[in-house]
Amino acid sequence: MGLFDKFSKTFDKFGYDLDGYDKDGCDKKGYNKNGFDKDGYNKKGYDKKGYNKKGYDKKGYNKKGYDKKGYKDGYDEDGYNYKGYNKDGYNKNGYNNKGYNKDGYDNRGFSLDGIHIDTKINFDKDGYNKKGYNKDGYNKNGFNKNGYNKDGYNKNGFNKDGYDLEGYNKDGYNKNGFNKDGYDENGYDSNGYDVNGYNKDGYDLDGYDSNGHNKDGYDRLGYDPLGYNKEGYNKDGYNKFNKNKIEVKND
Repeated sequence: MGLFDKFSKTFDKFGYDLDGYDKDGCDKKGYNKNGFDKDGYNKKGYDKKGYNKKGYDKKGYNKKGYDKKGYKDGYDEDGYNYKGYNKDGYNKNGYNNKGYNKDGYDNRGFSLDGIHIDTKINFDKDGYNKKGYNKDGYNKNGFNKNGYNKDGYNKNGFNKDGYDLEGYNKDGYNKNGFNKDGYDENGYDSNGYDVNGYNKDGYDLDGYDSNGHNKDGYDRLGYDPLGYNKEGYNKDGYNKFNKNKIEVKND
C-alpha cells in the first residue's frame, strides 16, 4: 500500500477498508496481504526465511543447522555426540568409552595390561594397582574387594555376620537377640519381662498384673477386685450377704 493509498482509501468505523485491511495494511487477525504480522511471522509462526521466534525451522533446525538440543548431524558445536564423544571416539577429557586415551592409558595412568606409565609396574607411585588396591588388597579407603577393612568391617561398620564393633546388627540387636537396653524385638529381657517388669502374660516377678492381682484374681493382701478373700469375706469380715463367719456358722 502506497502513501497515497493510505490516505485516499475509505475505512469503516472499525478502521478497515473494503479489502479488510487497516491503515497499517493488516487484517483483523493482524496479518498483512502477504500473510505476516507486524513482527514478520505468519500464522504458523515462521518468518519469510522459514524460522520461528526461537530461531528454528519446521524441521527443528536453526540457521547454523543445529537442532534444539544443539546437535548437527549428531554432534554439538564442540564436536561431541549425544554420549559425549567426538568423531574419533574420545570425550572432552580425552578418553574413549573404555576409559583410555589415545596413548592407551586410563585417567590414573594404567595401560590395558595394568602397567603404570610412571612406575612401569602393576602399581602406581602410591602403591595401588589398576583396580585401586594395594599389595595387601585394600583400596585408599581401607577396604578390600569384598568391602571389608583389616578388622573385618564394611563402610557401614558391620562384619560379615552383620554385627558392628559392639556386637549389634543394623536393627540394634546382638547375637542373642537383645538390644543395648537388654530387650528383644518383642520388648522382653532375658528373663522374659518388659521395661515395666511384666512378662508376656502380664504378670511381674511376684506374679501380679498391673492392677495388682495374681492369676487367681487376688491382690497382695488376698482380696479380689470386689474386695473379698478366697473364703468370701471382706476386710471387715463380712461376705456378700453382709454376714460374718459367726453368723454364717449359726445359719
